[in-house]
Amino acid sequence: MNISEIRDKTRVELAAQGRDLRTELFNLKLQRASSQLEKPIRLRQLRRDIARVETQITMLGRKEALENLASALGQVKEFTADSVAGALRGLAKGDRSRKDVLKLCGAVYNKQRVRLTGGEMAQLIQAKGRDKAVELAKQAAIRN
Repeated sequence: MNISEIRDKTRVELAAQGRDLRTELFNLKLQRASSQLEKPIRLRQLRRDIARVETQITMLGRKEALENLASALGQVKEFTADSVAGALRGLAKGDRSRKDVLKLCGAVYNKQRVRLTGGEMAQLIQAKGRDKAVELAKQAAIRN
């Protein structure tokens, strides 16, 4: 399977393809256990294809999360540390956990990889300023 084929698919299509690949891998493992497997190399190919699909799903999710972060920071009325912390909490109420949001923000705003709490992360983002914070999030979304 080509990586270009994988990159052209949506998240739903990738999830369905991942399920199909895992089912095929399971069936091949059963064949191997019963000594009926004709092409053992196919197991390795399937594992690698599954990894490619899962990586692309993760990349799409990260890009979506960064776009959500940029829009949430852009919608904050008063750009104070408390309002930024509220925006971060709002992102955590969706399908992401608080830890995921902090990890995502840390990848963009905390290059020194210092362990920060939610409030400290909000202060760090607020110190950058609204325009710079939104610009950094958008650039990170484009890179991914």
